[in-house]
Amino acid sequence: MNAILAIDSFKGCLTSEEAESAASLAFGETDEFIRIPVSDGGEGFSRIVTKAAGGIFRSVRTVDPLGRSISAEYGLIGGGRTAVIETAAASGLTLVPEEMRNPLRATSYGTGELIADALDYGVENILLGLGGSATNDGGTGMLQALGYRMSTRQGYVMPGQAVLADITGIDDSHRHPLLKRVHICGLYDVDVPFCGKGGATDMFSAQKGAGREMAEALEGWMYRLGAVYSSFSGRNVIGAPGSGAAGGLGGALAAILHADMERGVSKVLDMAGMDISLDMDFDVIITGEGKADIQTLAGKAPKGVLDYVRRHDRLRRRNPGRVCLIAGKVDDREELLQAGFDDVIQICPEGVPKEIAMDKDYASERIRRAVEGLIAGSPKPRQ
Repeated sequence: MNAILAIDSFKGCLTSEEAESAASLAFGETDEFIRIPVSDGGEGFSRIVTKAAGGIFRSVRTVDPLGRSISAEYGLIGGGRTAVIETAAASGLTLVPEEMRNPLRATSYGTGELIADALDYGVENILLGLGGSATNDGGTGMLQALGYRMSTRQGYVMPGQAVLADITGIDDSHRHPLLKRVHICGLYDVDVPFCGKGGATDMFSAQKGAGREMAEALEGWMYRLGAVYSSFSGRNVIGAPGSGAAGGLGGALAAILHADMERGVSKVLDMAGMDISLDMDFDVIITGEGKADIQTLAGKAPKGVLDYVRRHDRLRRRNPGRVCLIAGKVDDREELLQAGFDDVIQICPEGVPKEIAMDKDYASERIRRAVEGLIAGSPKPRQ
């Protein structure tokens, strides 16, 4: 059996590397496999890219989504010329206990502080991974940390204050002076619009703590903020690729900071050498994430792996390789199969309490068993 493991993190439970380590235990002595750490721009993105590029890490004091002091790190590659930052490091959902999640309070200010620190360090480029955020602030917190001032009818919003409601304008006269000298690339996990059906609020605010009434209010404010961004920048923010990523932070990046926007998973796979690995003969590619559902098809890591493999197959004019998806929880299985996955496996039995399912040892063992089942059920290795 020849296999490629390209598994994303199981958010809040296992990193990509830990998930792949668990999967590797399923293989025997005569099997061969390659491990490709994966991120779509969310949790683990900075560490994966920095390690792949032989970089170093820098730790700084910043704030979490609720404004509490924390230590967060980002990577430096290319001799310190490029910073690799992820929104999950300072603005991540896993930093906020479930009972405290509230997108009216959560701010992306900490992500802006990481960017500011990188600017002061002297970087020329920033790769910013967008995913896994606890926020739905349209990137206003990030912009505040970089010196932008948000105005409402009552006046300017205080720096660090999470106020999305009724923003009427932006003042850039105090923005960080080094922003004009840096190139930023936003790497988004899901291709959703800034607002509207299938947008940032519609798709993700519930998991960040929003009920129906709060989501309706957030959506109205996001529409107004999108109009403010478009007016300020002259760019169409609402429908721009990746604009809804990280609670709309992608829209602020593209419109206000003039960042280039790319799909995160493709960039990571390129840097990790996935194309070279696919040139070798393989029997199965195993990808995965903590929860797989219809949102996976919006561009999350497993769908990115599937698209990457299929594109490689077409370019090399080879028969399609088997791409199998494992996840702690699976919804919308038929839709995932119709999208092109050869198998979709839920590793955790129904009814298992969440605290058990999220235990590292339990999840690792379930991954091992699932991969053993995939190996046993796969066609005989090619001769």
